[in-house]
Amino acid sequence: MLVRRATKDDAACVAEFAIKLVEQHHEYDPERFALMASFDGMKWFYGEQTDTKDAAVLVAEIESRVVGFAYITYEERNYAELAESPAHLHDLYVEESARRSGAGEALMDAAVEVAKEFGASKLILSVAVKNATGSIFFEKCGFRPTMTEMTLNLSQ
Repeated sequence: MLVRRATKDDAACVAEFAIKLVEQHHEYDPERFALMASFDGMKWFYGEQTDTKDAAVLVAEIESRVVGFAYITYEERNYAELAESPAHLHDLYVEESARRSGAGEALMDAAVEVAKEFGASKLILSVAVKNATGSIFFEKCGFRPTMTEMTLNLSQ
């Protein structure tokens, strides 16, 4: 198992995983999560994030094959979230064939180290309410619930 920072060459693989994450979230709640991702858009976005000083895209490899990714950002202060020096774990995805291989834990460990390198005092993430597996995983990694997002659909 190898976890490393992604390069622009990894962007296509990361984009494929990111689209699966979008689809997963849309299945949880199609009124909340839009199917707004395109392969080219995701490839461009994550490729650009590999060169950003306050962001990191990490990939997990098993036998030289990328099997998952994590996306982390850092900011000194976030007034809207009342957070001092938070890092945010926006994405963590492991393809189904590599689940229970340790790839998720390895990505999480690497994300924590990157957050520390950024100078973050905390790592914050959101998990979909219907993602019970994700919630259990994150709690096993030491995360605790602190907020509940609520949505009011205004188009009805």
